[in-house]
Amino acid sequence: MAAGFELYLDGEGDHRFRLVAVDGSVMLTSEAYPHEDAAIAGIRSAQEIAVAGRIVDLTGSVANA
Repeated sequence: MAAGFELYLDGEGDHRFRLVAVDGSVMLTSEAYPHEDAAIAGIRSAQEIAVAGRIVDLTGSVANA
């Protein structure tokens, strides 16, 4: 199975997407979108953030200090 985004309808009839890893595990699930176009825009936004987004560590871990 290839990793990627899956677009689907939830139990309420709203559009959602999930990011699925190569092993099939779900890494994240989106908020509900009323329209498919909005959910696809959410996927595009997630793709952009994943590439250019920075990591902010809010754990306060000594190992990251």
